[in-house]
Amino acid sequence: SPGSVSVIERDELRQEGYPSLADALSTVRGVYLSNDRNYSYLGVRGFNRPGDYNARVLLLTDGARRNDALYDQAHVGHEAPIEIDWVKRLEFVSGPASAVYGANALFGIANAVLLDGGDINGTQVTLDAGSGRSGRLGVVAGQRLGSDSDWFVGLAAYGARGQDLYFPEFDNAAGNGWARGLDGEEYQKAYGKLRLGNWWITGNVSSREKDLPNAPFSTAFGVPGTRTLDQHALFELAYDGPLAQGWQQQFRIFNGRYRYNGDYKYPGALDNRDQGRATWSGVDYRLIVTALPQHKLLLGMEGQWNTELRQVNFDVAPAVSYLDSNHPSHAFSLVAQDECRLHAQWLLSAGVRYDKHQDFAAIASPRAALIYQPDSGVALKAMASSAYRPPNAYERYYEDGGVIQKANPALLPERMRSIELAADFRVGQAARVGVSVFRNAMRNMIDQVQDPADGLYIFSNRSEVRTHGVEVDAEKRWAGGQRLRGSLSWQRSRLADGVELVNSPSWLAKAVWAVPLGAGWTASGDWQAVSARNTFIGRVPGYGALGLALSSPRLAGLGELSLGIYNLGNRRYADPASSAFVSDALVQDGRQLRL
Repeated sequence: SPGSVSVIERDELRQEGYPSLADALSTVRGVYLSNDRNYSYLGVRGFNRPGDYNARVLLLTDGARRNDALYDQAHVGHEAPIEIDWVKRLEFVSGPASAVYGANALFGIANAVLLDGGDINGTQVTLDAGSGRSGRLGVVAGQRLGSDSDWFVGLAAYGARGQDLYFPEFDNAAGNGWARGLDGEEYQKAYGKLRLGNWWITGNVSSREKDLPNAPFSTAFGVPGTRTLDQHALFELAYDGPLAQGWQQQFRIFNGRYRYNGDYKYPGALDNRDQGRATWSGVDYRLIVTALPQHKLLLGMEGQWNTELRQVNFDVAPAVSYLDSNHPSHAFSLVAQDECRLHAQWLLSAGVRYDKHQDFAAIASPRAALIYQPDSGVALKAMASSAYRPPNAYERYYEDGGVIQKANPALLPERMRSIELAADFRVGQAARVGVSVFRNAMRNMIDQVQDPADGLYIFSNRSEVRTHGVEVDAEKRWAGGQRLRGSLSWQRSRLADGVELVNSPSWLAKAVWAVPLGAGWTASGDWQAVSARNTFIGRVPGYGALGLALSSPRLAGLGELSLGIYNLGNRRYADPASSAFVSDALVQDGRQLRL
């Protein structure tokens, strides 16, 4: 692959007991996690702007785009449209990939390869109980139907009261700083997939509601009723099969929907509602040609029609409307890529994607990689690529009547150029070591800033941002079932004036392991360390957090048991906060249990 790839296999996903996609992805080299008690945010290679809804990372499920059309967000926490129990393999490709995947693929692609019916051949039921008075019921069922057909269904429901939380910034004459019973969360999710030969039909719906205890956007602290609702739906018809000898075609027809409701309680019994609605349809066609000697050619086209991109903001009583906008759009793209075998040991991968959004000039995103493989155990890669992201409808058009935020329809797309050198060494049949050196330069970065003229926040194109770093990772599996992987990353991310970016750690260190204990029991765990990070007005210290899990074999009448302890040392640490909060940093959970 013309990129640096990390893969988490199914046995690790099961044994480690990761609660969400976000928790699993946070163990990948160069990736770190932030949370504001509503959404989970992925930082990649030193870039994670507070308030950015994961718009620069692309989320795929079985290769299908899952970022919504309104906010461009990749939901990866409990708010994700899928459950981690449905994932067979989780892949993360670091670096720009707009040459193939278009917008959002600036810093990385997370692809969840979902279970097939043949992976289950029956029914499995999962019951969870954990900290915060949480409980979850999950069901997966599937069956292989002959040699080339199967079906799979996944269902999940979750509820939690949440934590009682103390916020010192609200400990004053008006209150004691405690938010009790205001951290609740619940979700319901369903996914189905039917494969008949070369045809696939998939459907996915999800709904998640979260109470917000930390008074975002100057809402009333300690008052119930401030909450958000996120709903996803995606339906897809896909085909992947031969067209002729050496010719393969793939196509998808899809329809997606996203719904967002934000209910905000303000002092004086003022209720405000924020709504987002997005509906889109599209088609994606790929032709893969292997009939030409020493070449593997990919040609493709993609079209997407965003038929509704509506944003509404109003006070409930007395009724006052601040925003009611709808800006439908469409985009069209062409992609071409060739893998050329120059020599038995040399491979050249070159491609370009042409994108035309109705509101912006056409953009070409090229990528080239020269890969040298002197033998089956060594791969050396030199990669150069360009990526882009047009501003989304939220960044361009959202405003709230001059209270906190105003619109900026004149925003320009952001562009990024990247150079990376990578080496991958396989040691025997079950071990590998990798090292990567990268440099990214982004111009026209879209960032939320405060306008000194009126004190309102606005999305604006900033000056150039430069990031460079080094990543080293290694992994090994033993015949006895032991496994170990770890990574160490160093990066620097700075604006053109030399100022270090907010929420950009210089160092990341990680280790993930599993050890069989005998009689089918397995002990596993992960340790993650993040160095100090800037906030908007200060700095949060670094931290290290340890998690442990114990999993059993299949027990007669009891199924399999798993106990997870997260942040075992009850380490107190905080993530930088966005401009939506009074706090400059938000304290994260201490020790958590899950059975």
